[in-house]
Amino acid sequence: MKLRGLTAALAGVLAALLCSCSLVEEPDAAAWDQQAAQALEDAASEVATTRLALETAAQERVWSSYTTVVVADAEEAIVTVADNLARVQAPAGRTEQAADVGALMDRAVASVRAARSLAVQGRYDDPASIDELDRLATDLEDAAGAR
Repeated sequence: MKLRGLTAALAGVLAALLCSCSLVEEPDAAAWDQQAAQALEDAASEVATTRLALETAAQERVWSSYTTVVVADAEEAIVTVADNLARVQAPAGRTEQAADVGALMDRAVASVRAARSLAVQGRYDDPASIDELDRLATDLEDAAGAR
């Protein structure tokens, strides 16, 4: 008898935990727009931080180890921003915009990762990377302003 009661109680606790651990948020259109705009602004900030870190290292104004830490922190932050936004289900009517924002966030993550790799190698003045970070920062800011 005790075992049956314990099993029922355990099943109830497990069901409550599963219901409370939902990983997908479902905001309305206005809330999604606001979350997307904030994520894009945050990503633009991390891209700008990465670009500034590379630029100051190329000018030998900071230690290489500091540059590596700053860029690695920016990478971690931008991955978190992208993951958090990916957990938010776009409402009906926003699926195309969500795909565009997701693609831009993926591009931002890839560019910051590539910049971190360059920083680890001590290659701070790679023109292609700097140009991509510049373009990306502009694209992210433009997309955030459009929300």
